[in-house]
Amino acid sequence: MTTPLFMRDVSLTLKLVSGGATRTEFNCDVHTAEVLAAAGDVVEYRTLCPDGTFSSVSATSYSLHIVAAQDWSAGGLARFLFENDGALAEFQYQPHGATLIPPTDDFPGMTGEVRLIAPTMGGEADTYAELDVEMPCSTKPTLAVAAFPTLEEAEAEAVA
Repeated sequence: MTTPLFMRDVSLTLKLVSGGATRTEFNCDVHTAEVLAAAGDVVEYRTLCPDGTFSSVSATSYSLHIVAAQDWSAGGLARFLFENDGALAEFQYQPHGATLIPPTDDFPGMTGEVRLIAPTMGGEADTYAELDVEMPCSTKPTLAVAAFPTLEEAEAEAVA
């Protein structure tokens, strides 16, 4: 029997590609985290020939979509995105739950590289302000079925 994905104890970490930064977990800020796929456009080229149409489909594009509470403190996601706007970052995402790390073939995670986008600041009165960003992936994310490095291992690697 299969086990469908139930979003509860999710793990989402980000690490800047350059600068030897450490991997940071932002679970406590995030309400929604999802890797989106968008079908490529159909590209056509017509010639003057009666049957002269060439057609092809461009590649699927991917992005990491996050909705989160706006935490502008030094360790908050909003601040991290704002201060690193435009930078490349690695993400590790385990939607099956932080307790299922390492990922397995039945409970995979996903890894990839995204271009960070600064969030908006503020929102409606009498509500918690949210940020909503869709950050484009530089390549197709990888389905992770083996161990992610732990935060401690990643930090030790950054120091070495």
